Amino acid sequence: MASLRCVVVTPEKTALNREADYISLPMDDGELGVLKGRAPMIGRLGFGTLRLQTAAGPERYYVDGGFAQVEDNVVNILTGKLIPVDLIDNDKAREELNEARTLPSSKLEDMAIKQLAIRKARGKVRASS
Repeated sequence: MASLRCVVVTPEKTALNREADYISLPMDDGELGVLKGRAPMIGRLGFGTLRLQTAAGPERYYVDGGFAQVEDNVVNILTGKLIPVDLIDNDKAREELNEARTLPSSKLEDMAIKQLAIRKARGKVRASS
């Protein structure tokens, strides 16, 4: 029997509710591995790959930022999007990255929008590779 539960909620629905033996989260400052018995925590997610090791095998998803909470062997994730990596077209993700790099950045707010778009696109490229 798996020792963890991973619940992912997007604005539209509960997108994932799975048991897993191991979960790897793409945190804003690096990856975080979660095993049974991990101390409670809350953290900001980055843009990248959520990995689950389940009884049926490994599963990978792109998460579009958000927050993660670990408590009592449950990993709760709030994110804007959850996409199975098999559904991400690597060429399209690279196009998104190139488009993000061409966004204007002369104003401070434009620069913030450009940097966010680049981070998201890089996360998709990494997830689809």
